[in-house]
Amino acid sequence: MKRSSYEAPRNARLLWAAGLVSLGLVGCGEALDASASERPESVLTYEEFRAQAWREPDSDIYIVDGDTPVVGEEGLSELYQDYVRDAQGGSEPGTERAPLIVNRVNNADDRWDYRRQRNVTYCVSTAFGSNYNTVVQAMAQATAAWQQVNVRFQHRGDQDGACNATNNNVIFDVRPVSGQPYLARAFFPAQARATRNVLIDATSFGNNAPWTLTGILRHELGHTLGFRHEHTRPEARTCFEDNNWRALTAYDAASVMHYPQCNGSNRGDLNLTGADVNGAYSLYGPLADRDVDVAFYLLNHYDLTNAFGATGWDAARNHWLGAGIPEGRRGASHFDVRFYLATYGDLQAAFGPTNWAAARDHWLNAGISEGRRGSLEFDVGYYLAANPDLAAAFGTNYAAALDHWRTAGLYEGRRASADFDVQYYLATNPDVAAAWGATNYPAALEHWIFAGRAEGRRGAP
Repeated sequence: MKRSSYEAPRNARLLWAAGLVSLGLVGCGEALDASASERPESVLTYEEFRAQAWREPDSDIYIVDGDTPVVGEEGLSELYQDYVRDAQGGSEPGTERAPLIVNRVNNADDRWDYRRQRNVTYCVSTAFGSNYNTVVQAMAQATAAWQQVNVRFQHRGDQDGACNATNNNVIFDVRPVSGQPYLARAFFPAQARATRNVLIDATSFGNNAPWTLTGILRHELGHTLGFRHEHTRPEARTCFEDNNWRALTAYDAASVMHYPQCNGSNRGDLNLTGADVNGAYSLYGPLADRDVDVAFYLLNHYDLTNAFGATGWDAARNHWLGAGIPEGRRGASHFDVRFYLATYGDLQAAFGPTNWAAARDHWLNAGISEGRRGSLEFDVGYYLAANPDLAAAFGTNYAAALDHWRTAGLYEGRRASADFDVQYYLATNPDVAAAWGATNYPAALEHWIFAGRAEGRRGAP
C-alpha cells in the first residue's frame, strides 16, 4: 500500500486492507435499496457494497473498516442504509458528535460496565501451536499498555484448551486464522459473544516491520474497549467510516487507533500516545490511589453518579477532597476512614471520634508506613504474612505491599484480611459469580462491602 512518505512491506496482509477500508462509508442511512433516481451516481448499489465486503469462511461474519466484524446480512444492510443516507447529503463526518473516540450504540458509549472493566477475561487457543507462547506474551504486553487506566484484562489460561467462540467462561477468545485479508481483527464491547474474538492471521507471525505482533494487538485491544478508528474523524480528510462515535480527546494523527495510510503520522510500531491514554482515562477512570479509588468512590455512591455522571472522574475526586473526607465517606476497598479512626484509640484521642479529615491525613502520612490496618477487608500485616512471596519482596515496606494490593493483588484474588477472603466469597456465592464472573475479584469485594455483609453473607470461612 503506497503512502506519501512511508511504504509498508509489500508482502504484509495489512490489518487495514485498502478495499475493506473503503467499505467503511457508513454515516446515516434510510432505504436498503436506493433507486437510481434517489442515489447519487457515485454511490454503490447494495450488491456492489456487499461484493466489497470480506466474508469470513464458514461463518456469517463480514469484515468492515479493515478489522471490524458485522454479523450477517442484517448487520451489513444496516451499514448500507447509513452509507446511503450520508451519501445523499447527510451530516459532515463527525459533526454530530460533541468535542482517541468511542463507538456509540443507541446513543450511548459502547464500553464495558464498571463491574466488568476490571475483569475482561480472555483465553488464547492452543491451536496456535508453536506460536502459542508468542501470542500469550504479546497479549500480556498489549494488555499492559491499556492497563494504565482502570481497565484490567485477565488471561484465563485454564480455558486455553477449549478456547473458541462458544466458551462463555471468558469474555473473548484469541484464535488463529489463515487466508484472511487482515493481520488481525477484533470487536466492540456491545457485540454478542459469538463475535467477541481477536482473530490473528498466520501472516502476523511473519515480517511486518515496523509493526510487531504486540503493536497489532495494542490496536485491536483498543477496539475491544470500544475505541474507534481515529481516522474516521473529519480532521483525517480520508477513510471516513461513520458518525457513530463521540470524541474523547482532540484529534491525534499518531494514535494507536489511526491507520498510517489514512493520513496518520505514525511511522513506527503501534504504540499508545499520551492522547490515547487520556482518552481511555476519560472513559474508564484512573487507577486507585492510596486513599481513594475514584471509580469506586463515584460509582458506589449513587448521589455522586447522579450529580457527576458515570465518568465524572475529576468532579468525583474534587468531591472526595472537599466533602467526602469530612463526611466520612468510604473512598476505596483498601481504605475506610471510619473504620480506620474507630480501630485506633490513639487516633481518636488525638483527633476526636469524627475527625475524618485528620484520620485520612494520618493514614497517608504515617499510618501506611506504620503498617496500620486500612479497612476490614485490607490488613497489610495479614497480607504480607499470608503471602510469603510478598514478604520476601517487600519485608516491612508496608507502602509497597499496599501498592501491590491495589494494582495487582486484588485482581489475583489474594487474601488480605482475616475477615474477608474474596475467593471464598465468590465460591460460596454463585449468584455473584454468575453476575460478574468467576474470577471478578474487584466486583465480588464491592458486592460484599455494599450488599453482602448487610445481607448476612459470610466473608471468610
